[in-house]
Amino acid sequence: MPASSPPRAIALYLAVVQFLFALGWTVYATYLPELLQRAGVERAWTPWILALDQAVFALADLAMGVAMDRARASLRRVGPWLIGLVVLSSLAMIAMPRASALGGGPFLALTVVWVASSAALRVPPFALMGRYAAQSSVPWLAGLMLLGMALAAALAPFLGLLLKQVDPALPFALASVAIVASSLGLVSAERSLAANATGSTETGTPLPLASRGALLLIGALLLALLGYQVQVGLNAGEQIRRVADPALLPWLLPVFWAGFAFGLIPADHLGKRLGSARAFAAGCVGGALALGFASSAGSVALLAPLHGLAGAAWAVALANAFGLATRSGRAGAEGRYTGILFALFALGSLVRIALSLAGVPQALQGGTDWLAIAAWAGAALLLLQMERGRRTA
Repeated sequence: MPASSPPRAIALYLAVVQFLFALGWTVYATYLPELLQRAGVERAWTPWILALDQAVFALADLAMGVAMDRARASLRRVGPWLIGLVVLSSLAMIAMPRASALGGGPFLALTVVWVASSAALRVPPFALMGRYAAQSSVPWLAGLMLLGMALAAALAPFLGLLLKQVDPALPFALASVAIVASSLGLVSAERSLAANATGSTETGTPLPLASRGALLLIGALLLALLGYQVQVGLNAGEQIRRVADPALLPWLLPVFWAGFAFGLIPADHLGKRLGSARAFAAGCVGGALALGFASSAGSVALLAPLHGLAGAAWAVALANAFGLATRSGRAGAEGRYTGILFALFALGSLVRIALSLAGVPQALQGGTDWLAIAAWAGAALLLLQMERGRRTA
């Protein structure tokens, strides 16, 4: 069994929290153009606001990671203040539809409050698991938690269609209440993890952030997450449009996430067999190969399986990325490294939005296909270089 029952059950619970949080983000992104228009802000500003959100996420993730490590050092529990932040985030989300009638300034201020406080559901759950679980079980447990994010991403196209004719007040309220209700178990989850702690008994010295190994890791994470953002956010839809009716997009875009869900199954085994760094690299290489073939696929029958394979490879890479971040931060800096990982998630989104705003996909005429491939291949090379340096040190 990959992990003891309490951590596994808590990982599944946290997967539900991640699922609801991701759905809440989908609700927000779906209605943002309409709410901006109500606030007197042109819809054309939507991508710029989303870019601002990602910048706020990046800063909040880093701050949250540092706070988690400081709480550990002072032997304080974090569950109660996490719930407080979630409640603040949910109140801000509920108020957004009404705040849009007050003008652009109040609405944007409330948006920043929501984004910053909702970071409590990004870094802390993964950092808690990384702090208390055995190092060898982290990829497996992270994979269980990532299932929630994957399911929400798969449902996002359908949710967007479903919400088109619904007033935003109801979805915002339902999403907020669901997130708060699901998050109330964070206190007991932290207590249970601490009571069954195996990770806290493992000793080690965190990898210094200014060291060559840490810089290679950060570079690899940035390239891997950028490749993911470019493929999912820019390339996938265009690749599908080349070979299929655009009306099929809601049905074909989730294929990547179906593959992701299946890829989480071997992710832990590969991590144990190869080590987290090499398994992460293997996932990037496998994904790059799948994307290479997908870029020239001439039919849906060929493209869909390749998107599924790319999703499976990304699952292997991402689950082991969390394992590698935990290994690098153990013991005492798990929060910082998890915060860096999530901040790079946000930075990858920010770069993807910037590429779109700059018209790069149109200018390159399919060249972004190779940008994603090169990013994943480059990440693999950096990871192998990092691992070589660690073994010879």
